[in-house]
Amino acid sequence: MINLSKLLLGMFLKLLLLFISLNSIDAEAQNRNSVSINSNNGKTTISIENGKKNSFSLEYEGEITLADDDKDIKAISRGGYVEIKKSAFGNRRRIFIEPGTNGQLIKKYYVGSREENFNSEGKKWLAEILPEVVRSSTLGAEQRVDRFYKKGGAYAVVQEVKQMESDFVQAAYLKLLLDKNPKTTDLPAILKVVGEDIQSDHHQAQVLKYKTKAFLASDASTDAYIKAAGHINSDHHKADVLKTSIRDGGISSSQMKSLFAITENINSDHHKADVLLTVLKNRSLNNDNIDLLVATSRNIDSDHHKATVLRAALDAPGLSESGYHNVLRSMSNLNSDHHAASVLTDLLDKKLDKPSLTELLELADQNINSDHHKARVLVKVIQKQSLDGANLDALLTALKRMSSDAHQANVFKQLANESFSTDQLVKILDATKSMSSDYHQASALLAFASAVKAKGDVAKEAYRNACRGISSETHYGKALRGIE
Repeated sequence: MINLSKLLLGMFLKLLLLFISLNSIDAEAQNRNSVSINSNNGKTTISIENGKKNSFSLEYEGEITLADDDKDIKAISRGGYVEIKKSAFGNRRRIFIEPGTNGQLIKKYYVGSREENFNSEGKKWLAEILPEVVRSSTLGAEQRVDRFYKKGGAYAVVQEVKQMESDFVQAAYLKLLLDKNPKTTDLPAILKVVGEDIQSDHHQAQVLKYKTKAFLASDASTDAYIKAAGHINSDHHKADVLKTSIRDGGISSSQMKSLFAITENINSDHHKADVLLTVLKNRSLNNDNIDLLVATSRNIDSDHHKATVLRAALDAPGLSESGYHNVLRSMSNLNSDHHAASVLTDLLDKKLDKPSLTELLELADQNINSDHHKARVLVKVIQKQSLDGANLDALLTALKRMSSDAHQANVFKQLANESFSTDQLVKILDATKSMSSDYHQASALLAFASAVKAKGDVAKEAYRNACRGISSETHYGKALRGIE
């Protein structure tokens, strides 16, 4: 009873913490403005929901010139207008401004459906609402960026952007700032805002892809760029940003390590593989980085995507022996016999050292269940690698564990094309006893007949000993006559 009470209490506390966490997230989300923009035939309509249970809308046409303090509208081009509406706690207010015939602006102020005197209350309300409007929309954005930039450079624009609550507007301002080609030393601060202040993955990615070459012009800005990309949650957008930076080629070999760390945090196998393949296609990698790329592929769950990356990596120059070991370790959880065999046969085109070859043979033995695919690998080993000592033992162990006598026989026949010492030949002949089929054992032994005769009595005795496992007198006699 006491244990049940403790269990229920624990569950209650977990639910309470989850509730608090979700409400904290909701509260944070409500502090961000939601902006909807529609442009049609020169008219722009912007609706802003700011999470404080009030909202406003902005509609304008033509070129709008703001006052330097953002509290008034100084001019509107001919035929243009501005209309601002705001609802808060049931109160509705509206301002409509258009150019008059004498060059002066006509400004009207409404409370509900009733027009009020603009100069007494409307002017005051416009001065209050306009700074919020311009910080929540793109109205006058280019003019404002110019003004801030002239006064305080990129720093002043960045400080203004940090005061904004709309991801869309922040991104728009930062792109206008980037159009001014700020100093390289200013870029890390801009990228910090992208990563830490903009919450939308889409808008973060938009800015990061806007001037990629500029961002990657120095080590400091490249580091900041990689860090900002790490803040993106969406696999699609994160991969898109990383691929853009890779194609532009500004990331140094030393910074590739950070890029791979970000890639590891991509959950989607498709997007993770896509980034790694983009690296292989567009970059010349040193030994450490190609090894690191292969190691990163270990976290890909999909057999198809992992095999595609590994096979592409094997074609890349610079893959070292440690890289071969990483390929094999990355394959340890490959479930598909087809994909495992495809990677291993590609790897066998390389000249492997003894430990790598032993590791490969053990992997083929333990991880590939299909005799067809296992035989493909073993045949390729015989064709491409040097077999001696432990490697021959590992191959024969894998061979003896195959169920299909036909596939076993094919591998033995491939072995018969190679030269072996007497001791090695004796081991191979003894291994043929693992076959159940008299026909296939006899055909495998006959493939070694000429080599056995050349080696002499020890080899012949091992051959005869293997023949004794054949039950059929016909196949027994046929095999034995091969060395008589």
